[in-house]
Amino acid sequence: MRQFVRAMIIPFFMALFPAVWYINRNVTTERLPPYTEPTTELVAIAIGIAVFGSIVFAAILARFRHETNTNGPHTLPYRQRIFQPDDTALSVFGLFVSSSFVWALIEMAGFGPPWLGGVLEILLIPVALPLFVLAPLAIQFHWAVILGLVLCVLWMSFLGNVFSDVLHQRPVPVVND
Repeated sequence: MRQFVRAMIIPFFMALFPAVWYINRNVTTERLPPYTEPTTELVAIAIGIAVFGSIVFAAILARFRHETNTNGPHTLPYRQRIFQPDDTALSVFGLFVSSSFVWALIEMAGFGPPWLGGVLEILLIPVALPLFVLAPLAIQFHWAVILGLVLCVLWMSFLGNVFSDVLHQRPVPVVND
């Protein structure tokens, strides 16, 4: 069961990041339909639905991605490790996600000091590289924003795996190919 839950973590955030972006874009603005007053209850319900939908998506995807491996997660093929990171990579991924969460609370919801949002914005630039690459398309197309957010999650997982490999002195496929 632990491996199945581990296989759900990355797909969960792959679905949650775009869902939260849509909530911020559609529910908290008066420019786009539905024209509603953004109350705390409405935002909480929308986030609850997004979390539930993300869990369902993650469970379905993890069902197909799940591989039992008795030798540990670092012996999986590298593409599989992106979806089932080891403990160190998962810790780095969690650090990236929590930094993104704190930044979103400061910038989108207005909680916290603005200077911290500025500092986190600068620190999160390497994590947002996929979104920067897709920025010219994201200006006009919503699919590019969604793709960029999903790729940011995969990029965070990849960076966590590379950090784990360097820390544990395992060969990194990027430099060994």
